Amino acid sequence: MKKFALPIAFLFSFFVSAQVQKAISESGKEVVLFDDGTWRFAHDSDARTLETITTNPKPFLKSLELVMPVRSTKVNMVVYYDPAKWKAAPNRLHNMEYFFTGQENMFASLTTEKTQVPNLKIVKDIIVANVQQSVDYFRLKESEYRKVNGKTMLYMRYIANLRGLDFEYAGYYYITKMGFAMLVGYSMQNDFERNLPELQKFLNGFVEVDAPAEPLQPPPPPQLKP
Repeated sequence: MKKFALPIAFLFSFFVSAQVQKAISESGKEVVLFDDGTWRFAHDSDARTLETITTNPKPFLKSLELVMPVRSTKVNMVVYYDPAKWKAAPNRLHNMEYFFTGQENMFASLTTEKTQVPNLKIVKDIIVANVQQSVDYFRLKESEYRKVNGKTMLYMRYIANLRGLDFEYAGYYYITKMGFAMLVGYSMQNDFERNLPELQKFLNGFVEVDAPAEPLQPPPPPQLKP
């Protein structure tokens, strides 16, 4: 499960960004010092937000515009997306199966692992702990249970900063009969609210199916005639 935090660091490695330093305040809390003279507490999530998961009674369904499927080869999950707005590419970095690029500097990833996790509360605790260890600043904004295409999933939204860059994330986390899967979308924080409706529509294309896709096999070598 610790591997799931690594694509975040991978994303930030593409950007040239400001340097930050960390220090301890007089009250004993860790703070992040930016080179523009500003600072933040490294982890300033509200305690109630960290401890509780609310339940959203609204059903979340796949839009009819999401017509292009990509299917996990490890767990029984499919992501349907709008090919007019998103592009998908296979990726094998740290259990990431697909990387998606959307319009307006939106990104997403499908990450899977054949690991059995007891429940979604434990998933939340592991994800939060791993992200906190991977970034300079973290704030969990919300977490709730949602019924997505008939299945109960964990939804989380949070801000993460590494080397002075703020990104905001929203994603679904789901335990299948075959393992664990998460579909996470993100953009720069200052673009996130504008992109959120499209990101939410994209995330709602996360669907459980009966079985994973068969891995692609290389073609057999040509047969030489005697």
